[in-house]
Amino acid sequence: MDVVNAVTPSLAGLLRRDLLWMTWNTVLAWVPVALALLVFRSNPQVGKRLPVSPVWWAGVVLLMLFLPNAPYVVTDLVHLRDDIKAIGNGPVVSTVLPVYGVFIVSGFVAYYLVLAELRAFLERSGLAFWRVPVILTIHFLCAIGVFLGRWVRLNSWEPMVEPRGAFERMVLALTWEWAPILIAAVFVATALGHFVTRAVVEASVASARRGVRVVRAVRLTPPSADQV
Repeated sequence: MDVVNAVTPSLAGLLRRDLLWMTWNTVLAWVPVALALLVFRSNPQVGKRLPVSPVWWAGVVLLMLFLPNAPYVVTDLVHLRDDIKAIGNGPVVSTVLPVYGVFIVSGFVAYYLVLAELRAFLERSGLAFWRVPVILTIHFLCAIGVFLGRWVRLNSWEPMVEPRGAFERMVLALTWEWAPILIAAVFVATALGHFVTRAVVEASVASARRGVRVVRAVRLTPPSADQV
């Protein structure tokens, strides 16, 4: 009970401070997943090249505008220090770190799901050779997007509703002398986060499938004479 009494007030205070922006950023991180399902599963053709439909390409552009919101969550660690200070002498390991951990993992799982849909789409389209270059390019574009979102406070929809103003802010930010260093750092964090997330998710899925096969094999195996 002492642990519960210590954790509950600290957790309640943390959620009161951060629940709104964490929920909003999580929603933005998962919007690209819905867009990826619409874009990459809307073309049932197999073994064909990329679609030529302008509507399809408009969907791809919209997806790329929102995709940086998924790895963007890692930059929200800038709030961690303030939350630790706000906790004071309260428990950090059992309150602040788990909340931030779930939040960041959610964003990278969303990012992984989008890229998994993209890889599957490229394979169906006979473009499997381009998977690695395309994924690296997306990491780079997302790094730029995260940089513009965190340091310039540019929202995903601004290039659509205010293209001129958004373009001017982008040019100004990208010509800043520290921009290449920050973009490179975000690129490494994004690529590494995706690599780890993919390894964990796919290993977990493979393990679960093996477990299901073992259970099915045990159920389907007839009992031996000794067991009877």
